[in-house]
Amino acid sequence: MTKTKTFIIAGDRIVDNKGSHTETEKVLTLAKKKDLRIVTLEIVNLAKRWEDKLQPLQFKSGASANAAVEKARKLLSSKKADVVVIKGTDYLKTGYEKGAREGFMKLYNKKFTPLEGYDKLVPLFLRYHKLSEKEFFEIRDALFDNYVKTWKKINPEGHLPDERWFQPLTKYFRGVDCANPNVDYSGQIILTNEKIADTLKVPKRKRVQIIGNAFTKLSVDGMESLPKIAPYLHLKRTINKALAESKTDFKAEFLKGRALLDAYTCYPVVPMGLIYRLGLVKNMSEIKELLTKHEVTITGGLNLGKAAWNLTSLNSLIVMRERLMSSKKAHLGLVHGNGSLGNQQGITLLLYK
Repeated sequence: MTKTKTFIIAGDRIVDNKGSHTETEKVLTLAKKKDLRIVTLEIVNLAKRWEDKLQPLQFKSGASANAAVEKARKLLSSKKADVVVIKGTDYLKTGYEKGAREGFMKLYNKKFTPLEGYDKLVPLFLRYHKLSEKEFFEIRDALFDNYVKTWKKINPEGHLPDERWFQPLTKYFRGVDCANPNVDYSGQIILTNEKIADTLKVPKRKRVQIIGNAFTKLSVDGMESLPKIAPYLHLKRTINKALAESKTDFKAEFLKGRALLDAYTCYPVVPMGLIYRLGLVKNMSEIKELLTKHEVTITGGLNLGKAAWNLTSLNSLIVMRERLMSSKKAHLGLVHGNGSLGNQQGITLLLYK
């Protein structure tokens, strides 16, 4: 555990050609002028095959940003870097030939899709948590209603997906329960310590502190990992580690409206597992009631808010920083990352003073 305070001092994104990297590039330009040591961590795009070997500074999964934050903090605390950039770009809407994107989305040497894997996870999840299929569908639908509430605040003129998205794809999932990767995306954040932030003349109001972070990866993967994933005990360990470091009572702050949550929402079992293992409810049957009072995403989720595949957790960190800096009440934020079929879990806690 690092004792050096780490801050996100800049973050920005370009979504479907809207936005810019002005904030981050301005900081990086100054850092270069001051001859600071800059290390870049790359979250790779979809075209990097699941089975392809990653370089030491590359990351791939829906929990990649949480894993990259862990690496960045080690680099900063060991003084192997003054500034760390976490970045990624994927033109999922326009950068792939027809049919190619779907092919890249198949896991484990193209043996099966995430949809097929998660559909097999649900019965194991229901059995372990003593939940009926009827209860699962009710919570699934309540989750989507919760996402819609958040999304409409951000996009008051927006239109919900057309009717085909609400039709069943499998026994347990509809189109709206899955991520929508139809987006061109580029995002980056800059991490450093307090001393370097001062050197770069970053105003205090632009600094968001990382007060807790944990990343876990099970030793098993693929379909054989599903029985290990279903209890989400590895997620609980990840949560406990991040919360212990943060020295915060996230549950109390969240229920009082002083903390924001961004759950990974593809597929419904994932946010259900998160809400339960965070201790926000005592049992799964209480989730529906919680969802009527508290929003569990800051974007509207990975279908309505779009999902840039491996870059989803990076996007969450960028948006969470923006939300905390603009909020009149919330000062704490928790970003959840989920990789593969759930065998990778990441939790990052942010504090804005």
